[in-house]
Amino acid sequence: MRTTMRLLAATATLVLSLGLATACGGDDEPDAGSSGGAAGSFPVTVAHKLGTTTIKSAPKRIVALGEVDQDALLALGVQPVGMAELTGVQADGLAPWSAPKITGARPKLLKAGEAGFNLEEIAALRPDLVLAGGDFAIDKEYGKLSKLAPTVAYQTGPAEDSWQAITLQTAKAIGKPDEGGKLVADVETKIASVKTAHPALNGKKFAFTSVFPSGNIGVMKSPDDTSVKLLSQFGMVLPEPLKKLPGQGFAAELSMEKVSVLNVDVLLSHYNDDPATQKKFEGNKLFADLPVVKRGSYVPLSLKEFWPLRTPTPLAVPYVVDQVVPKIAKAAGAVRPA
Repeated sequence: MRTTMRLLAATATLVLSLGLATACGGDDEPDAGSSGGAAGSFPVTVAHKLGTTTIKSAPKRIVALGEVDQDALLALGVQPVGMAELTGVQADGLAPWSAPKITGARPKLLKAGEAGFNLEEIAALRPDLVLAGGDFAIDKEYGKLSKLAPTVAYQTGPAEDSWQAITLQTAKAIGKPDEGGKLVADVETKIASVKTAHPALNGKKFAFTSVFPSGNIGVMKSPDDTSVKLLSQFGMVLPEPLKKLPGQGFAAELSMEKVSVLNVDVLLSHYNDDPATQKKFEGNKLFADLPVVKRGSYVPLSLKEFWPLRTPTPLAVPYVVDQVVPKIAKAAGAVRPA
């Protein structure tokens, strides 16, 4: 169970059943669509938890192994030669919030297994910089990756750095620190706009869950969890009973018999786009009789809606604000004033 919860907290593929598949790559490999920065910006030194990395000149062949790393890169107008593929969200293996930023030759999409990424695939891309601030397995990969190219890892721990921290680190590594700061500020302004645009969210207690095929429920319980932080920035509140759920880590796993703890103002649930699991769960009387469900404040989330909430990035967050928040706000509007 500890392993399951650890992976859920890290948005890893085991819990969320998100496979990562490798796209077929041609011999004509793309260069980065824009250089990392002016020549005068380098050398750049980035200190991180696994060491100190020096990038001597503007990188042109960047491999990004974390979702925040690659989205920050794309948002800053730099095209990677390689990045992680996310399957199950849309057919092309790219997230809908990232795909519009891909220009020119498509990056090589890389597969991540339990032991991390395939180093031979990465080496074949001849990278001059590897960004891995959001790579959950970088502890295992760092030694070998850093021999291939300058490699930047997390500041705090696997899946612990905020999207803001990784974005700023990425911007520094490519010689665009000022642009990185502006990008973070712009996205934070977008977040701040939610409280005004959707006042129904303010003060509403929420539960954010992922339902497993077994019928058990993964519930985010830590105020430090990235998705909980984002929902809190929208004005919502993580209830004390959820914070006190047993177990270590960012999430707790509950059986259906404990489902009453999910009777909050707004319930957000994800089923990994598995209709059978969703139908079975929603058909259970213990769940169906919850007041939050009966009044219409229950929001089943598709993978396109769940994933950007679960893994905020500088591209995913604006997508959430525009595409997902209105749906949550509608559910919050069904809550009667106390």
